[in-house]
Amino acid sequence: MTLSRLDAQLHDARRASEIPDLPEHTWSILATTIHAEIRGLDEMTINRLRNTMAIPPERYYEELVAFQAWMDIAHTMAAEPVIVRAQVMTELYVAFVWLRDPLLQPLADALQNPQAALSTVHQFLSNGHRRRLRNAVAHGRWCYRPHFDGLECWDGRPPQHFTVSDGDLQAWQLLSRGTAIAAILAVTDGYPLTGSPA
Repeated sequence: MTLSRLDAQLHDARRASEIPDLPEHTWSILATTIHAEIRGLDEMTINRLRNTMAIPPERYYEELVAFQAWMDIAHTMAAEPVIVRAQVMTELYVAFVWLRDPLLQPLADALQNPQAALSTVHQFLSNGHRRRLRNAVAHGRWCYRPHFDGLECWDGRPPQHFTVSDGDLQAWQLLSRGTAIAAILAVTDGYPLTGSPA
């Protein structure tokens, strides 16, 4: 399966100040590569993976389709600050909390290859500023910067202040969602739902 549209979207994630260390040729087909990695697992491993996940992969896909529909609506109303704020709140939770540990972690573990593209992306999303951002979101320790060009966050004890630019935020959440979509499609064998979360 080739996921050319999602490949192109994930390639745009390279604009962030920090990105996963992937070869150039992998960046150009990142979604397709992740999909192939998961599809390359043997049937027993995929079945075990599906059975150990608390939420079936198809349900993640359904929610991502619904989330994308919300994003599309929000983009048509981007001049409304209230809509943009609601969009960012849902985007933060979906990308940095909801997808990371319950979905991407088991998939990366199943690959048993730290050099795999999915494993590399998951490791990237789980460390550095992304980990701190996830903790700030999960514990409600974030707000907009004064000019709405990113976020101010606090993490740790005592809380340490840090900022995330809007460009990094957009690139990292795209990387999280795109990786999850490619992997879910592989585990579900292209579960036939209407709509596209990409």
